[in-house]
Parts: sequence; C-alpha cells; structure tokens
Amino acid sequence: MTLHHPISPLPISALLRPHIHPDEDLPATDAHQIMLHCALGAASITPRTTDTHAITRIAELDYHTVATVITWLRTLTDGR
Repeated sequence: MTLHHPISPLPISALLRPHIHPDEDLPATDAHQIMLHCALGAASITPRTTDTHAITRIAELDYHTVATVITWLRTLTDGR
C-alpha cells in the first residue's frame, strides 16, 4: 500500500486568482499554467520558486507542446 501525503494548495491558485473571473473565459496561457501545475502535482513534483519562470514560459507555448510536456510528466507517475 502506498500512503499518499496531502498535497499543499497549488501555488498557481494564488498567482492566478486575481485574473480568474467566473463569467469570463480563462486565457489559454493561464489554462496551460493550471494544467502544468496539476500535472506536476500528480507527478508529486513540487515546483521551486525558481521553476515558476520556466512553467510560465512553457505555458505560453501552443497547446500541442504543453500537452506533450504534460504527457511526459504523466509517464513519471506510471512507475509508481
């Protein structure tokens, strides 16, 4: 049996909260950041503060590239 430790809230929530409005569409870059942080969390990777810039830069790329990075992150959890 594997014990799962609770994951702390994603840092993305604090970063994006001022920009998220329930009555508006989420910009693609913001959505990509959320997807990347979720994938990192699922892979039990806690981004360091210095990683935030890299995550933001990846999120600015097209959906196909972001999806490829997320798929790669999912392969990290396959061995668990």
